[in-house]
Formats: sequence, C-alpha cells, structure tokens
Amino acid sequence: MVKLLILDVDGILTDGTKFYNKDHEVLGKRYLCKDFTAIKRFIAAGVNVILLSGDIFNKTMGEKRNLDFYCSRGTDLSLDKSRFVELFESKYGIKQEEMAFVGDDYFDLSMFKKLKYTFSPLDAPMIIKQNSHKVINCLGGQGVVVRLYDYFIESGWITDATEEEVAELDKKEATSSEMA
Repeated sequence: MVKLLILDVDGILTDGTKFYNKDHEVLGKRYLCKDFTAIKRFIAAGVNVILLSGDIFNKTMGEKRNLDFYCSRGTDLSLDKSRFVELFESKYGIKQEEMAFVGDDYFDLSMFKKLKYTFSPLDAPMIIKQNSHKVINCLGGQGVVVRLYDYFIESGWITDATEEEVAELDKKEATSSEMA
C-alpha cells in the first residue's frame, strides 16, 4: 500500500511557530520528540519517510535524523510541491498510488490534489481538510505523526515495528550521539 510517507515540516512536526531575532532571522522551532519516534517506527515497519518543506531551515534537522530532505521553494520561489512526485517515483522506485502526504497549509494544496493518500491536522485550513483522505485528530506539532502511525496500524496498512528495530534506527541518528 503506502511505501513512501512525505511529511511537510512546519505545521506537522512543529506547530508552525518560528522564533525570530531582531533582524527577522529564524532562531528556532519547537518539535515533539514523539513524532521523531513515530517516524522511526514507520521506517522500521517498511515505510520510507522523507521531508518536503518550503523552508531550507529544516534541512539540517532532516540530515541529523537520517531523513531525505527536499526544499520545495524553487529558484523561481514557487512552492508547488507536486512537481516532486515524478522525482519521488523515480528515486524511490514506487508509484504515485504508493505515496502518502501529510500537510497543513495552503501551499500544500497541490499535493492534496495530486495524491490519493493525504492527511492533515485539525488546525489545517478548511480547503486542506476538504481535500484530505483523513483529518488527523490532533493539532499541528502535537503528535500528528504519532496519531498517523496509529491510524496506519489500525487500518492494517502496516505491521507494528519492534522495539529493537526502532532502537537500532535511533542509535544511527546524529541527534542521539549528540545527547550522550
């Protein structure tokens, strides 16, 4: 069924809040660690997970978590994320029908119109929720990926990963060694 899970970052892994300095440079964002564990659970269950964001700020986080990162903001500054679908088919050897996307904002609408399996949090705009395969019963940044994983299990789309598999993936992340 779903072999590739494509996650938007801001509004999914974060609540969309950015902390700025006086020069309006992004200083940081707030993530929920449980979502990172859920990502590892997805991977251990056989679903590849990647990040597709309009903000290059998220690239380092993806790299430290061993996640492929794609910045959707093109050289023309467009944000059309659906232009990546063919690249993902080719790179990951899958079909469009085997992709799922999680997004929350108007700039994600192209993916919601292109893919069948799309998910959004409760606080997404109505146009996103209307185009979602399923609205996740959670606000952005408050466990969207955790609840999505549970939905995949309950729907029989994946078999639950083992604790050992998830722990091995965790050991391979740069963030884990930085915490020691």
